[in-house]
Amino acid sequence: MAKFTSFTLKIHEGKLQGLDQLQEKQRNVLIGGNVIYIYRSKQSRKIYIGQTRQLLTRHQQHYSGKEEKFQSANFDEVMILLSQYFHRSALDDVENQLITYFMADNSKFKAGQIEFNRDEVINGNRGNAVHDYPERDDIFQKVLLPFWEQVLVKEQWVQTDSLDELRNRALVKYSPIKQLTEQQQSLIDEIINHSHKNYVINGDAGTGKTVLLTHLVASLRNAKPHSRIAIVVQPNWTNVAEEIFKIYGLNDDNLIIGSSTQVINTMKNYDIIIVDESHKLSRRGAKQHPSFNTIYHHKVFKHYQNHLEPLIDLSNQLILMYDVLQAIRPANISRAIFTSLTSDFEQCYLKTQFRIQAPVSKNYTSDDYINGIKYLLYKDTGLLEYTNFNPNFNREVFHDNSPDAYFGYFENQPLQHLIDWIEEDRNYHPNHLNRVLAGLVEDWKQKEGKNPTITHFHEGDIKRRWNSTQVNWIASKDADGEDQIGSVFAVQGIDLNKVGVLIGNDLLVDSQGRLYGEPKNFKNVNGKHTVAELEVPENRQEFTIFVLNIYYVLLTRGIDGIRLGFWHNDDFKEYLKSVFKIEK
Repeated sequence: MAKFTSFTLKIHEGKLQGLDQLQEKQRNVLIGGNVIYIYRSKQSRKIYIGQTRQLLTRHQQHYSGKEEKFQSANFDEVMILLSQYFHRSALDDVENQLITYFMADNSKFKAGQIEFNRDEVINGNRGNAVHDYPERDDIFQKVLLPFWEQVLVKEQWVQTDSLDELRNRALVKYSPIKQLTEQQQSLIDEIINHSHKNYVINGDAGTGKTVLLTHLVASLRNAKPHSRIAIVVQPNWTNVAEEIFKIYGLNDDNLIIGSSTQVINTMKNYDIIIVDESHKLSRRGAKQHPSFNTIYHHKVFKHYQNHLEPLIDLSNQLILMYDVLQAIRPANISRAIFTSLTSDFEQCYLKTQFRIQAPVSKNYTSDDYINGIKYLLYKDTGLLEYTNFNPNFNREVFHDNSPDAYFGYFENQPLQHLIDWIEEDRNYHPNHLNRVLAGLVEDWKQKEGKNPTITHFHEGDIKRRWNSTQVNWIASKDADGEDQIGSVFAVQGIDLNKVGVLIGNDLLVDSQGRLYGEPKNFKNVNGKHTVAELEVPENRQEFTIFVLNIYYVLLTRGIDGIRLGFWHNDDFKEYLKSVFKIEK
């Protein structure tokens, strides 16, 4: 038995047609029932999505003459969705999800194609904040999914056949109207209400820092529409950020999106600057693209040593998203300097893991995996105390050798096995974003990205090349885009479904059983110190941390599963087995 019902009414000159032909129960639900409604104009292709408990009254309000969009959109029909699950929290949730999915489905059209009440849905006070509720999973499986695929697709209200396909799109993953945790919402409220304070938002990989950023921007645009806001993002996320804020109607001349170099070089003051991945802010030096150093040409910044200092100067309020374990090269600001410059900032911590989803049938959780990976990589570094680390993680996640285990590894033929593993998953889940990733252990030159005949990873008859671009690589149009081996620079901040990771011989084990970075096997010339610099113990340790952080990023990309392959590195394989006491 279906858990939802839907029907459509025609509209002529703003009036609902055919009301007298409805069944009594249908008329009653329009008078006083919980419903989701979707207006559509076949001519302009505009959509308006909302929710109400009195649809007839709400319709009259829309067409009272006070809402310009209803006068100009020429809506000619409205679809009504009702369900036994529709209480207040469910209505808010379904409305938000449908808006998000329609936005993603219509992302190729101009902004404003999908309309909704921004004062209600994107609200600084979160009047319609979505709280978790018991039937949430049932509503997706028994209402949203069949409504989309059996009604909206069939009647050609949408173009994308599968919600699973849409759920992998950035517009859905980072939607500024998706559900937040109470902690995330509390942080947004605090930031908005304390504009004199600066904040560091600390969070492990996958704890929702980027989603928090998009929500924060949306809430600020609503609460403080005239504030000048700058958003600092990494190059591989600039296009995504611009698309998100454009599609949701949040972009205007008061919202600037760009790299730290671009924002600083505007030499403008901002009410708020929000920095995603602030652990990657640049420090002064030669081991980076020359453009990063252009900010020091400004007289006022000529004595500064990093990008954080001018961002502090240019902002009335500075919000920094930070993960101590994701700085990956010498060009990134050091932890010590970052800590010193933010000593008077409000420190906040995100703890809920969103990205990784261990199978529900297992006794272990995603937190067990994250804590285990931290322990594996950082147990001898002294860094664990600066993270949200729980030493009492369930080690079963690393002992589970069943086919549906979240974690696993292959003893030999690493490239062949990892490719086979992700390809098999694609056969079952064609919409999954699966990739093989690797440490920086094979040579690569930027000019080679344009030449598909130059390959870098060779095993038997298999030949694969590095990612051809670092910017939006996941959406690459290359014929071999899915087959390319991804580097950390192409996937930092990106969610994937299933991930294979090649652990290379840039990460070895010393005579005391501790991990260390091996410079001679590390192929990123801008990512390591000179021979002379490596004679200094502090620099050698810093290099090891960079290598560890690279693998930490790679090992925390997979939503649905991960497998390791050991690329010329049996030492790490034995180290893994020893640390987790895996029987050989």
